Amino acid sequence: HLSETEKNIELNRKTSDLIAGILCSGFSIVGITIMDKSELISWVTIVFFGIGAILLLLRYFNPNSKLLPKQKDYNKKLSEEEFMELYNSNGIFTYEKNGFELKIEEKLTKVEWNEIEKLTAYKVDLFATDEIRLFLEAENGKQFEISESTEGWFQFNEKIKEQFPEINKTWEIDIAVPVFERKETEIY
Repeated sequence: HLSETEKNIELNRKTSDLIAGILCSGFSIVGITIMDKSELISWVTIVFFGIGAILLLLRYFNPNSKLLPKQKDYNKKLSEEEFMELYNSNGIFTYEKNGFELKIEEKLTKVEWNEIEKLTAYKVDLFATDEIRLFLEAENGKQFEISESTEGWFQFNEKIKEQFPEINKTWEIDIAVPVFERKETEIY
């Protein structure tokens, strides 16, 4: 069952595929009729646009074709239950009274709360979206970076706010705005 917005997105994608497929076909036909067929670059161009036309039109007429990779569903929304499961997950972290352990690249690292010297938050521009990251520095050279996509991100943020009351409770929102700007901030 698709919502009205999802139907519109699917229709826009299909329309874009059709228009791009027709344009690629047009370029191929024009290339075949007017280009110097003895030049390699002419053939490369014709083949490139021809393959593009075939793939785009195939996806338009048969979106479930096994010849094409599945479209990524960037617009998928988590249900409230899925979000709460993600929010409550400890992910890569195991918490104890005095600190936590986390597994990075198959290596278990233990950090006590009182060892943490610095927490730096910033945002990375991933072209279509931003990702908030947190860099932790602790005694004995222990350091690691986690991001919003790290399993256990939400609970880790809750724990550091509990352990360090001086951390601004809205630091994530402060880092998020304005978009595509690094906004590096030492939160602790």
